[in-house]
Amino acid sequence: MPGISLKQKEKVIKYRSGTIYNQKHAVRFKQSNSLACPICFCQDSALHILSGRQHPIIRNMVTEHHNIAGRLITKAILWLYRLSKLLFYFHRCGQC
Repeated sequence: MPGISLKQKEKVIKYRSGTIYNQKHAVRFKQSNSLACPICFCQDSALHILSGRQHPIIRNMVTEHHNIAGRLITKAILWLYRLSKLLFYFHRCGQC
């Protein structure tokens, strides 16, 4: 499929086959004693990993990332609007 990287395809196959490494696998292979996510301490699963962790601190980090992106887009649109008004002004004055 165009637009989907090999890494993304591998993740989908691992998710569908239940082989994404998570705490359930770590306990099974005796590499951990807890089923909790080591980052947010919620119950770990493949869905938990792929959907983004639901801990409030991590959720706020993701939200802040989106807010920064939104502010940058808004600034770019405002800059283009001001530039277009300036160009229109010079064109009306006959200085172009």
